[in-house]
Amino acid sequence: MTKKTGKLNIFKRNNKKNDTPEVPTFKQNLEACRFVDAGKQLMIREDRLFALKQEGIGSKMKLVEEEEDSEARLAKDYEDLLELVMRTLESSLDLQSAEEQEVLKDAVHAVLQEEEQDTRWEGFEEKGRPPWRPRLCKQNHEALLERLVHKRMEEAKLDSSVEIQSSMQQSITSQAKRLKEDLLKVVTWVSSCYPEHENVCQFYATLYHNIFSAKLREVAEYTLCDEDCILLLQWVNQEYPNILNVIKIKEVIDYTKLDPLLPEGMITPLEQQFLTSEKREVSTHLHKILEREETAWKEGALPQLRDQVYCCLQAIDVIQCFHGHVVNTQKMLGDETKAWNITCQMSNFLKDFERFHAKVIKSRQTNTEAVLMVNQSFLIQCRDYITKNAHLFPEEVKTDCLSLLTTMTERSQHYFTSNMHKELKDLYWKVGSYKWLKDSHGVCEELLAKLIKYIQKFKNLDKMCCQELLGGMHKEFLAEYVRKMMKRKIKLSNKDQQQMAASELCLNSEQIHTCLTAAGSNMDWLKDILPKLAELLKLQDPDSIKLELVNLMSVYPDLSDRHISAWLKLKGNLSSLDRRKIRESVTCSKDQIKEKSDSLQFSRSFFSIVRIK
Repeated sequence: MTKKTGKLNIFKRNNKKNDTPEVPTFKQNLEACRFVDAGKQLMIREDRLFALKQEGIGSKMKLVEEEEDSEARLAKDYEDLLELVMRTLESSLDLQSAEEQEVLKDAVHAVLQEEEQDTRWEGFEEKGRPPWRPRLCKQNHEALLERLVHKRMEEAKLDSSVEIQSSMQQSITSQAKRLKEDLLKVVTWVSSCYPEHENVCQFYATLYHNIFSAKLREVAEYTLCDEDCILLLQWVNQEYPNILNVIKIKEVIDYTKLDPLLPEGMITPLEQQFLTSEKREVSTHLHKILEREETAWKEGALPQLRDQVYCCLQAIDVIQCFHGHVVNTQKMLGDETKAWNITCQMSNFLKDFERFHAKVIKSRQTNTEAVLMVNQSFLIQCRDYITKNAHLFPEEVKTDCLSLLTTMTERSQHYFTSNMHKELKDLYWKVGSYKWLKDSHGVCEELLAKLIKYIQKFKNLDKMCCQELLGGMHKEFLAEYVRKMMKRKIKLSNKDQQQMAASELCLNSEQIHTCLTAAGSNMDWLKDILPKLAELLKLQDPDSIKLELVNLMSVYPDLSDRHISAWLKLKGNLSSLDRRKIRESVTCSKDQIKEKSDSLQFSRSFFSIVRIK
């Protein structure tokens, strides 16, 4: 290829006005960059010359001289034309005006015109066709563009304003920047110069893609530090797809037809290295968070208050750390399921947290209750996070995590409800006694006053945690209330006593529900339990009692024979035979009731925690 002349000389058309109607000569067309017209003139001469040659017109000597002379001139003109066409094509990515676009378009069509002329000569023997046929202009055009792209990628430089330390990173980033800029040039300036069926955008994209891929493969052959490993994965799964998804590029390039930037044999070790590094980093961060909490607890520190609410820093730190690494892994590896390799760290962390939690429960330090309250908030927030982001976890890891969280939550709940029962122990005995029968309102009021005093310690808990904790205490308190009623300290021997006891139960139910929901419990469904039990006391007809029991069991499938027997014994005027018949009838209906019960009813189990002997 001869030395490239100035761009303006290539693209400048000669638009001088000519008063004469003469057809431009080949030289004039060439100077004006009218490559298609110039090419047509040469093809006419080519057809005439070789037609004369084949037909043998004129004297043999004269024909030979004319042919040799014309063939040489024609060959030279073709060289001049194609040299200028190729130089124009070589400047494809330097277009800056509509005029330059037209010149490039003419050069492209001149190449395609030459390709057609090659096709016309395909059936001729070598001696019967011009010695320059086939010219293979299209093939040469593609090779020229490949050299052009390669040169531009090799010479790509990063802006001096961008601070990147690694030379490898500089090289990759500069090539990617050049790739994006040039593809946008192709889409904006070059594509309209080619017929649509030539799909020039895809051709350029393939060239740039292959060179960029070769660069990344060259880097991947070396043993890389974690930082460089991350860089490569970032380009493969994030940065490069982002370039291809630029709207202008995405509309004209089918990236599915491009080979992978890195083959599987290279990408797999990089992914494994990255996952190992991420797992180690997540584990280290989570361990530090737990270590910080355990140290603070041992030193007797109280949780921080923010707006008079305990601030659960470990929940914020653990969830942010974990979620950040999982999402980053998904983006880095381009596959959600590959990030599952990281999520097992949550299960490992919760097992460590469970050991810490158990130590806190067993301790007698002054900050134990406060730490357990914050831990309860942490457990609830983790549970909600895992439930809402179940897709981030493999099924076995999710199940394991939720099981650990449930176990720890129940232990915390048990710790506080046990203390609640200890506080109220000296008052519980009055429930279901003759004193209760005379003044149930006073007995219940006394109990609730002491309970409210006890639960004041939870005033610094966040709303969600407080609701759940007080909801559990509400349920436990009511269960103990029912259990005390079933201890049969009183015997309601007639209808009037039973009616009165039923009324008192309903009044107590309203007192308990109003008090505990006002305190923060969200267990609204508990308000129906005492009224339903009261209804059993009011009924006198055994068949009506049977029907009511069946209805009660349909709502609370965990109502057992022992519960039924204990409650019926409060009715002193019900014979042993009637009680036995009622229990037998209800037992027959039990299996059918369980089959019809839905999941909501099972989730509202109550009587299973009413423990009677």
